[in-house]
Amino acid sequence: MFIGHWAPALVAATHPKAPRLGTLFIAAQLVDLGFFTLLMLDIEHMRVAPGISVMNPMDLYHMPYTHSLLGGALWAAGFAGIVYAITRNRIGALIAGAVVLSHWFLDLLVHVPDLTLYGAPPKLGFGLWNHPAIEMPLELGITFGALLVY
Repeated sequence: MFIGHWAPALVAATHPKAPRLGTLFIAAQLVDLGFFTLLMLDIEHMRVAPGISVMNPMDLYHMPYTHSLLGGALWAAGFAGIVYAITRNRIGALIAGAVVLSHWFLDLLVHVPDLTLYGAPPKLGFGLWNHPAIEMPLELGITFGALLVY
């Protein structure tokens, strides 16, 4: 799920107190931006493993700070705090935080079991990356549906 992460941002942007769409797009991808930053700092880890899934060769074997539900909630709270500090818009900050948190739930659909609740097993993921005939129309449908709402 990549473009599908923008769907919650598009829908959230329709709320009259929502932050600007650019802020919500950052919120939608914040967890992945954090992951690649922590990957470069050798804090979280992945390796290329061809065949681990049909659509994605990345073995995302250690990402407790970005791709656990707890980690996502902390990123969401931090981003909401930043949005609130800048705008003093409590509703907008909560909306931005919800968009950050939506990342984990959308990833749950497509990832092979590599997501966690709090950084330790069990590893979760419904594995739609192994079913491109389902994943691709679903992701496009979510995204274009959200674009229609927007």
